[in-house]
Amino acid sequence: MRNFKKFFISFFILAIPASTFASANLDLWKRNQFDYGPCGHCAYLLSFTESKDRADFSEYSLHTREGYYTINLSGPKGTAVTLFGQEEFATNNGYLVIVKEDNKDIEITDLEAFAPGEWTSVNDDYYGNYSVFYTPHQNFKSLIASIKWGKGPQSETGK
Repeated sequence: MRNFKKFFISFFILAIPASTFASANLDLWKRNQFDYGPCGHCAYLLSFTESKDRADFSEYSLHTREGYYTINLSGPKGTAVTLFGQEEFATNNGYLVIVKEDNKDIEITDLEAFAPGEWTSVNDDYYGNYSVFYTPHQNFKSLIASIKWGKGPQSETGK
């Protein structure tokens, strides 16, 4: 009976995927308007877990490919991530702060669709509720080069 308990406990621990314990995840898709096909997405995917800032992800060579980025963000209410248009969290090429306002996963297909220089709230029954602060730059949605978990450089914006 004792071995059965050990087996059951071990099985339970191993059966639950590690991703279940992750509190937030950002999927960054590099899409090309001409690469949609039977696969649906036909895009390059970079996935980042919470608290793992990336000052540069040029090793993936996505900055040399045509296209634009879209995102999926999962995590609890209050999860925040900042996307930068330049390496090393530099703000010269714009940035976008995203803050989740509920527990639903969100999807943003146009990273430039927000009013510049002010907080914008998005309420979507299907994709969830979130707020963004966008500092624009020409072609920002194609330039994403670093990500930082948290609200980033918008500290002076009052949110």
